[in-house]
Amino acid sequence: MKLTGPEASFELDILDYEYSDSKYFMDRNWLLISLKARYQNKEYTTTAPLLSTWEVELLINWMRSVASQRQLSPRLSFVEPCLGFKNASSGLSGYAFGIKLDQEAAPDWYNDQSKPFWLSVMPNDDELQRAITDLEGQLGRFPVRD
Repeated sequence: MKLTGPEASFELDILDYEYSDSKYFMDRNWLLISLKARYQNKEYTTTAPLLSTWEVELLINWMRSVASQRQLSPRLSFVEPCLGFKNASSGLSGYAFGIKLDQEAAPDWYNDQSKPFWLSVMPNDDELQRAITDLEGQLGRFPVRD
């Protein structure tokens, strides 16, 4: 999934399940996520177990709701609070999202540990739809495991 803006871009890719198998439902559904962020002339890449399968479903549904102008919530947060999304599109043509990158998801060049780094992206309709479709495809390869 890729979202861009005038000075920034954000990519999220599901690499694999964190655990190949576990007797615990929660553990079976944690995903290893690759994040790539670009802000102005700086780039950052990290890999960590940041989302579960059902949280990826939540992200897809949240993005769909924003695209349909019936947003579920202005913000979306997860169990691991180092990644989050907010919709700042109100009254704008197109979309404006803030993506929270904190703790292990914070860029290595960001030095203010007292607050998260917010990356601003502004995808158009086509890019948002491509991001939703891409994320749906990724989740199809790594579905919720019973």
